[in-house]
Amino acid sequence: MSSTYILSGSYAAADQAGITLWELEPATGKLMKQAAVSGVERPSFLAVHPNGTSFTAVSETGDGEVVAYWLNPKKGLIQELNRQNAGGDHPAHITIDEAGQWAISVTYSGAHVTVHPLSADGSIGEMADSKRHKGSGADPERQDAAHPHSAFQLPGTNRFFVSDLGMDAIVRYRLDLHSGMLEQEAVTKTAPGAGPRHLAFHPSDAFAYGVNELDSTVSVYALEGKGLKEVQNISTLPEHFTGNNTAAEITVSEDGRFVYASNRGHDSIAVFRVTEGLLESVGHADAGGAGPRHFTLVPGSPWIVIAHEESGTIAVKKIGEDGLPGETADSVGTVTPVCVRLLK
Repeated sequence: MSSTYILSGSYAAADQAGITLWELEPATGKLMKQAAVSGVERPSFLAVHPNGTSFTAVSETGDGEVVAYWLNPKKGLIQELNRQNAGGDHPAHITIDEAGQWAISVTYSGAHVTVHPLSADGSIGEMADSKRHKGSGADPERQDAAHPHSAFQLPGTNRFFVSDLGMDAIVRYRLDLHSGMLEQEAVTKTAPGAGPRHLAFHPSDAFAYGVNELDSTVSVYALEGKGLKEVQNISTLPEHFTGNNTAAEITVSEDGRFVYASNRGHDSIAVFRVTEGLLESVGHADAGGAGPRHFTLVPGSPWIVIAHEESGTIAVKKIGEDGLPGETADSVGTVTPVCVRLLK
């Protein structure tokens, strides 16, 4: 069985190894460090290029940057290609379109959605377009202004959905694949104070699942026309939980049977069964560490890989037949991990 490789991003200082390449042994779930690179402050969120030999990172700082890297996982090599200005403060998320031509990033404090072209080798060109969000929400502390938190491509299309935590809105854009220009097409409002953060799409049915950070819920959306129609809202927390919590990441299983969301505070992975697009709670699994900010499922395997910002660990847990992550196969220490991405 061939190895699987995973990249982790972090809130490391520039002189620390902020991006790490790990080899995941498919049979055992063990993680082995292959390479690490420093030189970028807070290289938090990563996006892997479809060529499999390059990736991008955001430097989540004031007046942040987007950075491109080349890598050879089998030889354990990572090398910076170049970097560009992110177009705003604290870029929090980046994605690469399916064709590998464009990088779309969002600046949480700067409230911009920005497009950069990508060269054949994965290096980043000068900014092609930038759109600024304006608005606020019900929470005076967290929603004083627009805070776009992520951009996700609707598979098989040139449409991107940007979840804006500050505006309680998900904005749909059309990306011109020739010019890199963005055109706003629709805005979907969430419940006041929800704080939409990330989005995931069902692999075969016309549904999207949005995790809301501030009220710890998942919104189920039917994909209708140019927008989203909310058809369900369900809590990520157990019924009697009373502590503080923020939800973070959401993912749909490869077969479309389960949806997973992470809780920071309850420190759990919430598991939902999918029936005709709608969700039913299966239960909650211990996340294996504190502050599970991000996680990824490994296709064709039972493994879920979870990055714990607060405990400084990455855990690999085995998912059972019931969909629930169970035993921890491995846990490794690393500096403030906040993103784990599978190499394609």
